[in-house]
Amino acid sequence: MVRVAILGASGYGGSELIRILGRHPEVELVGFSSRAYAGRPLSAAWPQIDLSTPFAEVEEAVAEAELVFVALPNGIAMELAPRLIAEGRRVVDLSGDFRLPPEVYEAWYGIRHAHPDVYPRARYGLTELFRDDLQGAELVANPGCYVTAASLALAPLTAEGLDEVVTIAAMSGVSGAGRDAGGTAFAEVNENLRPYKPAGSHRHTAEIEFNLGRVRAQGRRVRTHGPAEPRPLSFTPHLVPMTRGILTTAYVTPARPLRQAELDELYRVFYAGERFVRLTEDLPQTKGVYGANTVWIRPHLDERTGQVVVFAAIDNLVKGASGQAVQNMNVVYGFDEGLGLETHGLWP
Repeated sequence: MVRVAILGASGYGGSELIRILGRHPEVELVGFSSRAYAGRPLSAAWPQIDLSTPFAEVEEAVAEAELVFVALPNGIAMELAPRLIAEGRRVVDLSGDFRLPPEVYEAWYGIRHAHPDVYPRARYGLTELFRDDLQGAELVANPGCYVTAASLALAPLTAEGLDEVVTIAAMSGVSGAGRDAGGTAFAEVNENLRPYKPAGSHRHTAEIEFNLGRVRAQGRRVRTHGPAEPRPLSFTPHLVPMTRGILTTAYVTPARPLRQAELDELYRVFYAGERFVRLTEDLPQTKGVYGANTVWIRPHLDERTGQVVVFAAIDNLVKGASGQAVQNMNVVYGFDEGLGLETHGLWP
């Protein structure tokens, strides 16, 4: 049994970690931290969770832990992770602190990186693309939610050098902004649909570009997170009036003409054996992945224009955050990759 602590357990990502890890056969939950709920029972933040363990300060929460999930705002994990690693613990970080080279992180996040020396020790945890880097890792950088859907949607095309021009429109439920985020009051989001941080200004743009750059450099059997030139693209997110889920639509001008059958085969071969990637003839829907660690992907050829349109759906709190974090933990420890994780969404 791996003794696990969750820092930031009163946030949405933290609650999903508690739910998923609570049924994991190889995990013992030994500590939970929350700045807002310290000293109070878990039910104070999550009445649906039947655990009497109280929220604690960080030191107490990690005292017995071998692995620590850090589900805290950007800028905090970079301070905590080096100390936790020095104490012999493994860390899975759900923030953006170790996803990008420090100079790129500083440019996109506007935060000076406290420990750029630790970044080379981090392993990037988009499991389906960079799995071979993860086994035995001491620090895993869990990908962004938009990044996961977009990168998996485009990787097969990018690996073949077929993504000449890429434009991404992605729509997310309000939980992606976090539990304490402003601007997500019911009156603001209900019956409303709006874009934000358009055309390359969202910080996840850089992460998508780096991922696709590595895929382009390594080809179809990508499994490591080596250096590469970022792959430029246009990305615009949208906020939709639902709690959770991301639907990504990527418009690709291919480098050469494609047929639908060739497109389907390309994706089938690239994702052969991936249990959490579902290639479907139906168009992806967020309810199909609600609560699951699965991504639904459908590449579609617009025969009139020759453009490829790729649709992808994930649950932003599961495959886009906590579920993928557990998937990464499973690889780190050499467990079956699917332990504790659902492949079936909840409907309705």
